[in-house]
Amino acid sequence: MRLPLNRLRKIFPMYAVALFLLGCGAAVEKKSIDTEINEPAREALIGQEIELIAEDFLAHRPMRGFSHQMPLDEAYLWQDRIVEYFESSLGPAVGYKTGGHNPGPGFATFPPEGIRGVILGNMIFPSGTRITLDQTRRGFLEADFAFRVGSETINVANTDLEVLAGLDAIIPFAEVPDPYYEEGTRSINGTIVSNMGSRLGFVGEPVMISSTQEWLQKINNFTFAVHDEHGNLIDQGDIKGWYQPLKVVSWLRDQLHRSGKQLKPGDLLSLGNIGILRQLHENSPRGPAYQSNEFVLSYYGLVDRPVNVSIRIDRDG
Repeated sequence: MRLPLNRLRKIFPMYAVALFLLGCGAAVEKKSIDTEINEPAREALIGQEIELIAEDFLAHRPMRGFSHQMPLDEAYLWQDRIVEYFESSLGPAVGYKTGGHNPGPGFATFPPEGIRGVILGNMIFPSGTRITLDQTRRGFLEADFAFRVGSETINVANTDLEVLAGLDAIIPFAEVPDPYYEEGTRSINGTIVSNMGSRLGFVGEPVMISSTQEWLQKINNFTFAVHDEHGNLIDQGDIKGWYQPLKVVSWLRDQLHRSGKQLKPGDLLSLGNIGILRQLHENSPRGPAYQSNEFVLSYYGLVDRPVNVSIRIDRDG
């Protein structure tokens, strides 16, 4: 999708006009610009916007809106571009994340069928890592669930047991997304191209698994809870009330295939929110700020002990 220099020279006059119009205020809609400039100029214009969104995110500034009308498959191509910008600071891709697969009303800024993003190496920290409030602007604590890919056979798996055979471990996973956008500008395509505002992820010790009916039952029926640093229960739930993990893996794999991507051994696959979210910051539109100093997520029923991952909050840092 990168344009050769000679093509950029030819389209620069139209590109400059488009940028001028964008700076003229709300009277000029991006939708009209999309339809009135030629395709190379449009690509150059969007590429510039993607770079600015990446700079906003890395600088902890509110990300600007992205209101271009395009198919989802094209939005994911622009997500690839922003990931290229992120990699110099956030490291190479180490896996993928998805969301929007739980029953009930979905997020207005997610596609109805679900959404995916890229996990980068420097986003991932071991369980128990301390974070400070200034590491995010709209960050929230989120209980998740993840697998690790064990074999490339997952790319051709059909049944749940075949998918399970392509995985080698459950990874206890919690994250702190940071969906910090200019007020009123967030959109479905904007959420995709901004890589879902993914900022921080935390991993516990892997739980090795195998492709058996017993593991299939455990994965579809485990329970979970979040406690604070004193063992006080914050919330709890049952995976049956959220999603079937292996079905979500299949969806994520198929969506990646649509973009020409293959899963490979070692990839981390985060399957999304399992219903326990707590805000880090005061005055969040999502609810009151979490007051405790630790967020300990535990899974029950997978092995003969709770499986944990925790995030510690350093309020003096």
